[in-house]
Amino acid sequence: MTAQSQPLLTARFVVLCLCGVFYFMAQGLVYPVLPGFVENDLGGGPVAVGLAVGGFGLSAAVARPLIGPLGDSKGRRFVVVWGCVLAGVGILGNLWVSSVAVAVMFRLVTGLGEAFYFVGIAAAAQDLAPEHRRGEATSYFSVTVYSGLAVGPIIGEQLATAVSSDAVWLLGGVLCAVGTVLGAASMPGRPEGAPSGWPDSFIHWPALRPALLLGLGLLGYSGFLAFIKLHVDDIGFAHSGAVFATFAVMVISLRILLARLPDRLGPQRTSTMSYVCSATGLWIIAFWHQVPGVFVGTAILAMGQTFLFPALFVMAIQSAPINRRSQAIGTFSIAFDLAVGLGGLILGGVVEVSSYSMAFFAGGSLSVVALVVSRTLVRPQLEVTY
Repeated sequence: MTAQSQPLLTARFVVLCLCGVFYFMAQGLVYPVLPGFVENDLGGGPVAVGLAVGGFGLSAAVARPLIGPLGDSKGRRFVVVWGCVLAGVGILGNLWVSSVAVAVMFRLVTGLGEAFYFVGIAAAAQDLAPEHRRGEATSYFSVTVYSGLAVGPIIGEQLATAVSSDAVWLLGGVLCAVGTVLGAASMPGRPEGAPSGWPDSFIHWPALRPALLLGLGLLGYSGFLAFIKLHVDDIGFAHSGAVFATFAVMVISLRILLARLPDRLGPQRTSTMSYVCSATGLWIIAFWHQVPGVFVGTAILAMGQTFLFPALFVMAIQSAPINRRSQAIGTFSIAFDLAVGLGGLILGGVVEVSSYSMAFFAGGSLSVVALVVSRTLVRPQLEVTY
């Protein structure tokens, strides 16, 4: 069989994607429930909400450089299974939360699980993909991410309203358990030539350039995750799950229909399109204070976020051999964690002194900063085609 004819959608790849659906559904359950839980049940302010929602990104960022090499030496299955277990413990821990500090602590545990899980499953998806279809494989894999994040918030919001937030935490734990089983069944073993010890450097330096571009492009999105629920409550719309679902459905649809677009356009043009749409969508949410404005802005933001990760992810993957792939992913994905963690804190500070609208405006402005950086400081390195 030639490289060009190798299949992508094998049974193992499909099971891997199902593992992603269940895991990210568990994470999605939390987003519409945790902000109100921190604010109403625990008495936290906007900064506390931003820290609780985005705090998992801070612990994940610290852990990634260690977990990346671990995924190469121990294998993808090892880190995926432990990731699901830790994430489940972090979500279930909310059953015993009585203060903001304890909520943040369990969120940090969830972040540690996220670091383990994502490094393993993202590397496994690339291991199972033909080399010439890596961007396409990333798009399909990310569809499972957003499928979980589409369904999760709707279920979480409805379950919290009909039963309680405790029911949400319990269901999250169950879904992580399912992800554990599917992950154990689908993950490939240790890559050929896997290192037996720790590397000389925990950072895969060539992956830092695309990581910088990803992190800048996600700062505004992290504010969206942290504060869209409270923003739509303020304008009198009680169904934030529908907003999360709109975002996810847009991303899923575009990544299925245009899965090969990042491979064809290359990272520079793809990232430029992403930054422009992200800024536009966040600014619409900031200044159009009606329900239609929320949905229009969310849809345009989703268009912006759809292709940024696949293009830059493949750029990072191409910089590493297979036996250093988890290390490259660990370095690259630090940007996601820092963006979620720091973005929530930064924009929470904006809310503290101003309003949710100004936080979304600031988030859109950060996307413009990302555009300027991508077109100037790192432009020569973006002239890459697949």
